[in-house]
Amino acid sequence: SAAEAAVAASHPLLESAKSMNVKGVTIFFFVLYFLMATQDIAVDGWALTMLSKKNRGRGPVCNSIGQNLGYFLSFVGFLALNDAESSETMWRPLFGLKSRPGKGLVSLGGFIKFMGIFMLVITTLVALFKREESVLPSTNKMSGPMAEALMSLDYSKKDDDPLDHELDASEIGLRETYHRLWAVCQLPAVRWLFIILLTYRLPTALGDNVKFLKAVEFGLSKSTTALLSPTLILPLGIFVPIIAAKLWHGSPLRQFMLAYKVRLTLAPLLDILMLWFVKRHATMSSWSGESCFWIAVIASTGVQAIVSSLQFNAQMTFFAHRVDPAIGGSYMTLLNTAANLGGTWPASLVMYLVGRFTVPPDCSIDADSGIETCVGGRDAYVPLQIALSAVGLLWIFFLGRRVQHIADLPDDAWRTHLLDEETTASDDEDVELAWNTTRKDVGKRE
Repeated sequence: SAAEAAVAASHPLLESAKSMNVKGVTIFFFVLYFLMATQDIAVDGWALTMLSKKNRGRGPVCNSIGQNLGYFLSFVGFLALNDAESSETMWRPLFGLKSRPGKGLVSLGGFIKFMGIFMLVITTLVALFKREESVLPSTNKMSGPMAEALMSLDYSKKDDDPLDHELDASEIGLRETYHRLWAVCQLPAVRWLFIILLTYRLPTALGDNVKFLKAVEFGLSKSTTALLSPTLILPLGIFVPIIAAKLWHGSPLRQFMLAYKVRLTLAPLLDILMLWFVKRHATMSSWSGESCFWIAVIASTGVQAIVSSLQFNAQMTFFAHRVDPAIGGSYMTLLNTAANLGGTWPASLVMYLVGRFTVPPDCSIDADSGIETCVGGRDAYVPLQIALSAVGLLWIFFLGRRVQHIADLPDDAWRTHLLDEETTASDDEDVELAWNTTRKDVGKRE
């Protein structure tokens, strides 16, 4: 499993990082993500089957909060706990641990090993104590007393209708599942949604993936990150989805576009302002300069956390309300796969562009004073941010109306109607069977 791979590779991975074995690390994480894909699909299915139809809209809120907590623990939280300065001045006194100057509270290998064991424990507990109900046969292929008996079952406890039963691959088979997924991909509404999901993250990719790295390069300490994580990022990740569900109930894509416009206009300005203050923070000694630094860092980090959470929550809410019962959890996984792909390829592209257009300065060290002096050079962050923001405005101009268009489409536009075809075929067979039976009865009487 993914957890076993993480535990087994915790120490080799650390050694690979020290020796810069990029290929080994890449292979490890490819295997890790591949093994975790099955759990990801299971969670997508649970979001549809564990909640009743009237509560299904709350699934995205749970998803947003859970993913924000996971992001906090695995990325920002790890950096804070791994920083030697933060560990010595903040975490060890807080937990009453002995002083160990120069060492972080956790190491990379220890963190991965712990999380691998944690995943094994949680997965084992789910396997032991979670009992799923037996899958009922689809009534679309049944007739007579058996169909009547299934339709008469009491579904009131779940507030569900048997016709809304989410089909699973175990019911229809692997081949039929992929057949239905291909039918989903042929829907015009889904094709336009794929285009939106695969492109909207490009204009924001610089702020999403490079801003933090640039801030560290310019001198932002891990202790600052450690301070912001529990006080700002984590609370926003929890409360923003809850508040958004109240404010934009029933209009997820309106929420999506409002957050996107802020993400393309205000967020880049705050990011550039933050990087400017971070770069000059070492030379600021006045109270006003220090205040401006913290205001810029908090504003940039807070706005980024808010708009990202709003868009993710809106995206998941929209998916949950457009799933076709003929596909079930596989439909949700397909949409999530497109969304994840739309976030990964822009990251690789902007990383390449930053490296391609950044010119490092020429640095020399004075032999007498030992002071390093750097001249020339060109940082590509600001020019690339301006270019990507322009691309984002063009995206809104050309695809903004299309987002509103798919938001206004009826539920029928997202359905493959494969169940309808099966029902029609089943009805035709029932009619033919009834006709043949009637003819035989008449012949016997004669």
